[in-house]
Amino acid sequence: MSGVIGTIALTLYIGARALKKRKLEQTAGPKKSSVSDRMKRVKDITTEQLELAQQADGPQKNGLDGKYKNGIIGQIKRLDEEKNELLISILEDGHDPELTTMDASGVVSQMKLSEYMAYMGIKMTPKKAEEKPKTERLGKFTVVRGGKDDGGNTTH
Repeated sequence: MSGVIGTIALTLYIGARALKKRKLEQTAGPKKSSVSDRMKRVKDITTEQLELAQQADGPQKNGLDGKYKNGIIGQIKRLDEEKNELLISILEDGHDPELTTMDASGVVSQMKLSEYMAYMGIKMTPKKAEEKPKTERLGKFTVVRGGKDDGGNTTH
């Protein structure tokens, strides 16, 4: 009888510990993938876009084929937005890897990611520099301008 109770207690303890660990992992939020993983995803997206572009380049036979082509073009645009978000996130992390690109005429060139984004006309929102609060001395008090309010009521 004590063996059965011990087994049940051990099972409940291990289960509770696993649930607690899982809850902590879920509240921690999603981890950012590495730069190389994001660059691999960008490469996969580009390959998929090229395959879809080949499908969309074919001649249109009828109205139903035109609807299908519009869906493909919409999917290409959605993939392009996802690719741009990944590239921007890489730059925001402070990395500027070198890319190998090929233009329509087949000329291969290498450029930095920031140069590529500027070349493609993708505008990024600049980060706002945090301003340090300005302090000045007034008598025996120090006044902080631009600082954060402590939220308390102060009476003099």
